[in-house]
Amino acid sequence: MPDATIDLPISFSVPAEFTPIDFSVSAEVNTNRLLEKLTNVDPQPTNEETAHAVLTQQTMYELLSAAGAVYAGTLLYKPTQETRLASAILTVTARPSELSNEDTVYRLARAMGAIYQHAQVGVVQLAHGPAVSVTEDRKVDRPVNLLTDGGGPTIVRQMHTFVPIPGRLAMADFAIATENLAEWEPCVEILAEVCRTIVFPESA
Repeated sequence: MPDATIDLPISFSVPAEFTPIDFSVSAEVNTNRLLEKLTNVDPQPTNEETAHAVLTQQTMYELLSAAGAVYAGTLLYKPTQETRLASAILTVTARPSELSNEDTVYRLARAMGAIYQHAQVGVVQLAHGPAVSVTEDRKVDRPVNLLTDGGGPTIVRQMHTFVPIPGRLAMADFAIATENLAEWEPCVEILAEVCRTIVFPESA
């Protein structure tokens, strides 16, 4: 798995199957890389699916770069019971925090539990300390899927793990999202695998 690093004192690794969006280059360069990736997937996407994939990635590039994302990657795969390809999106976003210790975690968990009452909110213990875990299903009127418009509203499931950055008033938001709810557990394991690779070089 290739390393991914950001300008905060943290490093992590992501599975090689993910195609990263490179925020250091233009949207056009990222689009060309996506098109190259799509030529190697099986089954081959239709022209309409390819066009939507390009539009979606360009939208992701703009939104995520504006939101402070430090990593974004997409995984294209064939669901067990489907002939159409599905996608999962993995992101890491730097977010401000009022505190830089364990108090941040428990305060954030309480606040998010009160605000997102239909979400599953809790505190998980990672190797380097506690983090906030949030899982939520959200209805999307115009689905953002890399390979299909979906034809109408759909449910996107997303999981976030908020990790405090030692010595900084910041948190790293590790998240994964997909519309393929039938195969959600592998997505959970992917996010857990990424979180297990987190290293804080300054405290190592």
